Amino acid sequence: MERSDMARLKADASGNTGLSEVLGEAVSGFSHPDEAVRFLAERGFRVTGEDLRAAAATEAAQEGGYGALLRFVRRH
Repeated sequence: MERSDMARLKADASGNTGLSEVLGEAVSGFSHPDEAVRFLAERGFRVTGEDLRAAAATEAAQEGGYGALLRFVRRH
C-alpha cells in the first residue's frame, strides 16, 4: 500500500473539496470496490481494494466523499 496515497486521499476527499464532491457522487454508481479503485487510479491515487477495506475497518466515521467511500466499502 502507498500510505502516502491513502493519507492524500483522506485529506483531498474529506470535507468540502472538489474531489470530495465528485467522489461522493460517483460512489452511488459503484457496484464493487474495484470500481472505486479504478476511479481513484484515474485520478492519480495508487490504492488497492485491500487498502480501502483496511481503512474502512479501522477508521471512524469520516466526512465528504471519503466517508461515502468508506461506508460503501464496509457494505461490500
